[in-house]
Amino acid sequence: MIFASDLDQTLIYSLNSKGDMALEDMVPVELYEERHISFMTEPAIDKLKQLSEQMAFVPVTTRIPAQFNRLFGIKDRFKSKYAIVSNGGQILKDGEMDQEWNGVVREAVRLHCAESSEIASLFDQIASSHWVRSSTLCDDLFYSIAIERENLPLEQLENLKQELASRGWSYSLQGRKIYLVPEKVSKGAAIQYVKEKLGSSFVYAAGDSLLDESLLLAADFAVSPAHGELRSFYSTHPHIRFTTAQGALASEELLDMIIEHKNGIEAECNCATPILK
Repeated sequence: MIFASDLDQTLIYSLNSKGDMALEDMVPVELYEERHISFMTEPAIDKLKQLSEQMAFVPVTTRIPAQFNRLFGIKDRFKSKYAIVSNGGQILKDGEMDQEWNGVVREAVRLHCAESSEIASLFDQIASSHWVRSSTLCDDLFYSIAIERENLPLEQLENLKQELASRGWSYSLQGRKIYLVPEKVSKGAAIQYVKEKLGSSFVYAAGDSLLDESLLLAADFAVSPAHGELRSFYSTHPHIRFTTAQGALASEELLDMIIEHKNGIEAECNCATPILK
């Protein structure tokens, strides 16, 4: 069995995204420029530890490897064999790039998606300093764009989405960032690859954004926090369950939902150990 989970605003939270939780009730998990900038609740850590002892925990993130490696509270505490980074563009196996997957992804992007320079030109046609703070091409695969959300040109962005789709790219707005991503770079495809490598037959997954949707659709049991982009996009979803809690408390609830489901499967089978790998 696998538990594949997005990190930011699903399991880990910044000061701005943690909700009503008091900072003193949270545990630092990320160090950046000598400051702790991401946190988990103690109960969430305990529940994740419980799950990671019973199944393979696969962190899944849009962060590039260098950003993922800052997460000492995830990387060092749980020591996952596989981690999916760069929105599925890279897979780390025992901390090193999986060269096989890297080749598969880049060849698929080359064959089926417009070049990043073409996408940059499209975006530049509507970009201005009024709402764009910075734009970064990550891993030579996708764009991460820091924005002033309150100043977004919404009509122009809707038109951009259509232009992107016709070129094999997608758009996602998360907090104060926009992501422009080739459709062949996906968390869902990456977890299918890891599932095969681990020989697993059942996947639990969690994630908050539209970039996580492919991951959740590839899972057998999928949960999303109530505060996320997915919840605002879907009032209901036939495959995805949503928490009632928001902010950091949502991480505890979604982990409880997975633990309860797993325990229910085992109880129904009347066996002491899981029947699913």
